[in-house]
Amino acid sequence: MTQPSQERMILVGANEPLPEDHFWFDGEGFSVYAAKQPRSTWQEHVHDCVQVTVGLEPAHMHAEWRATGKLRQSKEFIGNAVSVIPARISHKTLWQRRAALIHIYIREEFLLRLASDVLQRDSLELQTTYLVRDLLIEELARSLYLESEGGHLNAAVASAAVMTLCVRLLRAYSVRKGEAPYATGGLGPTRERRVREYIEADLERDLSIQSLAGVVGLSPQHFAVLFRESTGFTPHQYVNHRRIACAQELLKKADVPLIEISMQCGFSSQSQFITTFRKLVGMTPGRFRSSLTASPS
Repeated sequence: MTQPSQERMILVGANEPLPEDHFWFDGEGFSVYAAKQPRSTWQEHVHDCVQVTVGLEPAHMHAEWRATGKLRQSKEFIGNAVSVIPARISHKTLWQRRAALIHIYIREEFLLRLASDVLQRDSLELQTTYLVRDLLIEELARSLYLESEGGHLNAAVASAAVMTLCVRLLRAYSVRKGEAPYATGGLGPTRERRVREYIEADLERDLSIQSLAGVVGLSPQHFAVLFRESTGFTPHQYVNHRRIACAQELLKKADVPLIEISMQCGFSSQSQFITTFRKLVGMTPGRFRSSLTASPS
């Protein structure tokens, strides 16, 4: 990525210099920042625009924020995650390890105009949402990041992606001013945390939907619905993602054979491991391991 930003008030909070190869794009009503972000801290700050932040695997983020008139809140998340931060919300982010980071800054007037055109709303209130799974926004951000890697972002591609993103924000993360926020579905923070901890504690064991549902005392059918509402994944998809994340860490050790990695990460066979890895990562485990030694960390 070769198009550096100038000093911009919109990129406030960064405690360390921005990566030299970061990318910045100014569109009509929005801006995009993309980087392979090293471990860094974005100190407490506010924006006069809407900020959507997306971290992609193997991101590890800790966020703190304080909405108007409310106590400070915090959350930590590992893996792909989306944050929607309305204008004038005080927030701080700790970026715990090097991973792809995409900030999308959207002018409020741009979003309001779209709300009027698409939803026939003359006012809206975005809900502050930190570190959640949203597969649509993740894929839109990933497309912007990959497009920017060549040092150029096509204006039409960027505008189309951000327009789709904005419609998603309006439909899923906003209410009319004065309305109560949408009720949050899913497992709830406590039960979701228990399930995540159970999965991470031993990826090698049988993590069937029956066993996961039993952790929180639900029927498999009910659990599957609530889990998907919470994470954006089916239980099977989520377990596969966590197993592949574990495998990626083990692949950094050149002396660990693939068959051993497949067993440690809970795959029934090496062939199943290779097939799943290629599907989720886009390359074989062997090629992934080779890429680690071929490129700088």
